[in-house]
Order: sequence, then C-alpha cells, then structure tokens
Amino acid sequence: MAALVVGLATLPFPRALLGAVLAALMTAATIEDWRNFRVPNPLNFSLAALGIAAFLLGIDPLGEDVTRSFLDVITDAALTGGSLLLVREVYLRLRGIEGLGLGDVKLGGAAGVWLGWQQFALVVFLGTLAALLFVLAKSRQQGHWPASARVPYASFLAPATWVGWYLVQWSNVPLF
Repeated sequence: MAALVVGLATLPFPRALLGAVLAALMTAATIEDWRNFRVPNPLNFSLAALGIAAFLLGIDPLGEDVTRSFLDVITDAALTGGSLLLVREVYLRLRGIEGLGLGDVKLGGAAGVWLGWQQFALVVFLGTLAALLFVLAKSRQQGHWPASARVPYASFLAPATWVGWYLVQWSNVPLF
C-alpha cells in the first residue's frame, strides 16, 4: 500500500501501479525466503510474467524513455539470472556447499525483466550490502557467525530490486 502511495505521488499512474505490484511481489519473496529459505517458482514466474505482460502492453517496466525489444527483455533476464547462476556454481565448486539457492537465481532472472542488466549491478550491491550488515549485526549480537549459518539472500535482494526499480523510474536516468 505504501508503495502505491509513494508511486502515485511521484510517478504516472501506470508506473505507480507497476511499482505497487512489484513491491507486493518483492514483499512476498522477502517474507517467504526469511521464513523458509526459499523463493517459490510461482512467485518468480509471476514476477517475470507480469513484467513481460506490462512490456507487451506498451509499458516497459524499465522506464518511459527506454526502448527495448522483446529480445532485449529476454536477454536482460538471461544475463541477470545467469550472473547469479555463475556465482552459485563457482561458490559450489570452490567450497563444496550451496551458497545461493536456485530461487535466488530465478529471482535475479525475473528482476532482469524489470530492471535490465545495467541496473542489476546496483541491485546486487544493495542487496549484498544489506545482507552483510545483517550478518555483522547478528555477529555482534551473538558474538560470532557460525560458518554453517544460512542467510536468506532473497530477503535482501528483493527489497533492493524494488529500490533499484524505483530509483530508475524516478530519475529517468540509467544508473550505470
């Protein structure tokens, strides 16, 4: 609801509505990952499908002044999801444990529909910074952070996705 109010105060109605939908989906992803360490496939599919539907209806989720083709939208999703898949696979091969879940990877791919690959670097930075601050706070509170402890990364990536999307809308200037 707050996302719709903020959007209506600062964005044209169609974009405000898109922002509210994105915020609702990101909130659901955050809560689900926080509680269960997973982002369900239907949630990731809905996020991607709604972004693509908006694009096909003539409202590119990336912004008003952006001209992307449908192939560009799909490429953005592949690059953003693929970048997280690469991180997941490298970490798994180096450490022998799963660092990122496939739900995080799919969330990254779906976010690419909304953000494009150029803005995704900022989103990953913001999400990772928030996760790191969480770990530091918990470490300070508990005295240490066990190596076996898990971090619900999508709970940080999802809000960062909405923030990154909103910043792009508000500024109408690509961040990178």
